[in-house]
Amino acid sequence: MQILRAMLLGLIQGFSEFMPVSSSGNLFFFSNLFNIEAYTLSFDILMHTACLGALIFIYFRDLRAMSENLTSHFNKMVAAGIAPAFVLSVIFQTKIDGFFLRRPISVCEACGDKLTLIYKIVGKGTEALAEMKKGARLDLLTGLGNGYDTSKSGASPVLIGGGAGVPPMYELAKRLLAEGKDVQAVLGFNSSEEIFLKEEFEELGAKTYVTTADGSAGTRGFVTDVLKNLDYTYFYACGPENMFRAIENTAKTSGQYSFEERMGCGFGACMGCSCETKYGSKRICKDGPVLEREEIIW
Repeated sequence: MQILRAMLLGLIQGFSEFMPVSSSGNLFFFSNLFNIEAYTLSFDILMHTACLGALIFIYFRDLRAMSENLTSHFNKMVAAGIAPAFVLSVIFQTKIDGFFLRRPISVCEACGDKLTLIYKIVGKGTEALAEMKKGARLDLLTGLGNGYDTSKSGASPVLIGGGAGVPPMYELAKRLLAEGKDVQAVLGFNSSEEIFLKEEFEELGAKTYVTTADGSAGTRGFVTDVLKNLDYTYFYACGPENMFRAIENTAKTSGQYSFEERMGCGFGACMGCSCETKYGSKRICKDGPVLEREEIIW
């Protein structure tokens, strides 16, 4: 069965290689869509090597003609383009043993030269991170994309975090409070056993509300059950998309959503995390992950 799935990925790669879309993005998308475990770094390299062979076969005459006149202006331009592309592909290699793709994780707190990351174990990648010992080194790409714009918050913004979307709200709360804003925070969890950072938000000085789906702590229900009764000038949200949809039907003001999305390269090259907005296609890793309420197509 894995052989058939690998052949399916091969067909997708072959068809998309000659199209103006990212073949790697298509491979990543379809391997997740069909739950194909064959998609590894070695498999990806072999796939692109096969495509390179096909390209050489198809354009052999053109390549031979180019090689016979290496001093032409056009060929010099080709060489000038290939060289930096090759160098950059080496510089930006991902060095995480056993895993092909990086894991996008929001920053909970940035203090000096220290970053605090809080994440939920949802797969083999985050499980491997959780098992790392003190002193281990991580290869990070940080400062990617666009964060929250605090200039639009008004005097009394509300911060809404759901589950694993709570951590980035902490650093945002710190910055808004430093600007003299009256910050409210609504933190949503499934049960009391999953609650975290509540005391830390309260220690910052943010008025903090907790909701749990099972009613074991705070308000029974979801973040929108608290949000509908609050007065605020703007909202910032991070969490699952179904929470965003509920907020969209409840929120009284403009606001910003930070989207969670699987990412390929992390800096906008592969187009694997693109989404359509009212103002055209945007890449979550580069143009996002934060998007404004008014531009989102639900």
